[in-house]
Amino acid sequence: MKLKKSIALCNIRRTPFAQIGKALGRFPAHHLGKMVAEDILKTSGLKKEAIDGVIVGEGFPFAPNSARVISSLLDLPEAIPAITINQNCVSSLEAVAEAARRIELGEGETFLVLGEESQTAMPFVVAGARLNKKVGNLEKLKKALASSELPDGVELRDTLEDGLGDGETSYGMHVTAEIAAQNYRIPRKTLDDFAYQSFKRALAATEAGKYAPYIMPVKDEDGSELAADEAVLLRKGLVENPGRMERAMLLFDNPQMKWAEFIKKYDRDLEHKADPTTSIFNACPRSDGAAGVIVTTVEKAKELGLSIQAILKGYHMKGVHPNRMGIGQAEASLALLEEMQMKPEQVDRIEIHEAFAATAVGALEEIKARTGFAWEKAFQESRINPNGGSIAIGHPFGATGIRLMANAAMDFAEDSSARTALLTACAHGGIAGAVLMERYDP
Repeated sequence: MKLKKSIALCNIRRTPFAQIGKALGRFPAHHLGKMVAEDILKTSGLKKEAIDGVIVGEGFPFAPNSARVISSLLDLPEAIPAITINQNCVSSLEAVAEAARRIELGEGETFLVLGEESQTAMPFVVAGARLNKKVGNLEKLKKALASSELPDGVELRDTLEDGLGDGETSYGMHVTAEIAAQNYRIPRKTLDDFAYQSFKRALAATEAGKYAPYIMPVKDEDGSELAADEAVLLRKGLVENPGRMERAMLLFDNPQMKWAEFIKKYDRDLEHKADPTTSIFNACPRSDGAAGVIVTTVEKAKELGLSIQAILKGYHMKGVHPNRMGIGQAEASLALLEEMQMKPEQVDRIEIHEAFAATAVGALEEIKARTGFAWEKAFQESRINPNGGSIAIGHPFGATGIRLMANAAMDFAEDSSARTALLTACAHGGIAGAVLMERYDP
C-alpha cells in the first residue's frame, strides 16, 4: 500500500530487550507497553486529549484487549478506540499500518502505537482439564497435580513452545529455519558469519551510545537499572572470542534429535540435504520488551511539537506457506518495492528481522535470485542491519516491528546520505510484513 498522506513516525522509544526470565521478567506484556507509553507521553509532551486511538501489537496477548487496558491505566480519554492486533511476530508492523490506514480514512490524526511481549509471562497450561470430571474445576486440578496423577487426555502444556508452532498446519519456527538453510543451500559458516556480525555490530553500537536515544532505562525488582539490551551485553565474550560460534550446539544434531532423524521426519519439505546449520548462536534469544511510536500526519506532528524521525511511505503484508515462514520477508519486500516502483539496490538501508540467520539469509537469497540484488556486498558495506539485529538484540514477538523502525531511524540519524529504509519481518504462520521509511527533511 503506497500511502497518499505524509505519515510521520514520531518519538520512537522502547525498553531494553531483556532475556526471558531475567531483568524484565516480573512485568506482564501490557505493563511493559504501559511503561513505554508513559515514557513517550513524558518525553514528547503529547497531551492525552490529543490522542485519537491506541493500537497495540502483541503476538500472544493475555490481557483482554491490552490496548484498552493500557489506555485505561494511563487515564486516556474513555471515548477513544483501543485495539490489540495479534499477528505474531509482525504484530507491531501491522499496528503501525493500521494507524496509517485510519489516518488515510480520516478516522483520526494521532495514534499511540505500541508493540509488546513478555515471553516470561507466557503461562504453562493444563490442556483438556475441563473435559474430565476428575479435574474439571480448580480444586480438583490442584489435588491431581499435587498427587502427580493427571487423568488420560489431560496434559501440561507450555504456551511459549506451542506458540512457536501452531500444532495444526505448521512446524516450529526453528524447523522452518533449518528447512530454509537446506533448501537455499546455505552452509553453517555463512549463517555463523552473519550472526557474528549481528553480535559485533550491536555491541559496537551499544557501547558507542547509538541506541541510548531510543531506549528508556528500566529498573528491575532489585533496583538495578537496565539501560541496554541484555543479550547484547551478555554476548560480549562471544564477540571477543568468535571461535565459539562454530562450537555452539546445533538444534538438530544433538541428543534430542539426531540429524538423520531430522532428515527422515522432514524429508518431504527438503529440496536439498546437506549438513545441519542452525545453532543456538545463529538464532535469536527468547526475550521480553516493548516499543512504541506516535503515528500522525506531518502537519499534525508540527502542530503538536513532536519529533518526526521518519516518514512512512508504504507497507505490504503477504503470506507464504507456514513451513516457509522466513521467506515471507522476501515476498512482502518485493511486493512493496513493486508498488513503490523501486528496486532493492535503490534502498539505502535494509533492516531485516533475524529470527534466525537462516531465515534472514534465505529471504535475501530469494530476493537475489529474482532481482540480482547483491545482498552480500550490501551487508559487507553495512547497508543491511548496520547496528545488529534480532539475533543479538532479542525478539519480544510483538515489539520487534517497532524496534526495526527505531533502528531505521538510527540509520537516518547516523548517515545523512541515507534517504530510504526497507524494514521487513517474518512471522509464524507465514505472514510477513514490509515497510518503507523515508528520511524527514523539515
